Amino acid sequence: MEHISIGTIRHFIEIHAIIVYLVIFLGVIIEGEIVVIFAGIFSYLGSLNLFVSLISILFGGAAKSIIGYTIGFYLNKYHSHRPFINKIERRVSYFLPNFKVKPFWSIFISRFFILGISWFTIIFSGYKNISLRIYVKAESYSLFVWSVVVLLLGYTFGYTALSYSRDVRNILLMILVFFITYFVLEKIVAFVVELFNVKEFDEYKE
Repeated sequence: MEHISIGTIRHFIEIHAIIVYLVIFLGVIIEGEIVVIFAGIFSYLGSLNLFVSLISILFGGAAKSIIGYTIGFYLNKYHSHRPFINKIERRVSYFLPNFKVKPFWSIFISRFFILGISWFTIIFSGYKNISLRIYVKAESYSLFVWSVVVLLLGYTFGYTALSYSRDVRNILLMILVFFITYFVLEKIVAFVVELFNVKEFDEYKE
């Protein structure tokens, strides 16, 4: 670490920017948050273009939405009897118990959860043949808000970290603490939303 500087890392990312944009695109399809935050950090450093990073994120998110819905539609048509379908339904129902009542809200909020609930939700949307109008609208709004918020979060963190220190070891430690804090807070928010949804769903049934 003693021979690695911020400038070296920034230059390495900059000369491999095309590959990094592709990694961002693929990373968002897989899950997304970590690569988007890093995209924000390196956008602040000047290694990446903030606008191009956002475009890569949006395209990756759109591809994920299309792939997930298509998989769900395929499962409904050819594999609806498979046990793993019940697993998907139980997982979605656990976090989003009023999915069938308010699909727009459930689809919108699922992108902000961790533990892969977003993938389960979009696949389940296709499986349940949720109206494409509702699905596209919910996914579009959710993707845009999520992309901008998380990217700017990374950008702001980059500014804050570099204002505090330019030692690579200190910055890596701050990144680790930041991610731990971020995921803990996200789980807390997910838990609160889950409780709210369960209470609202129970009231609806009554």
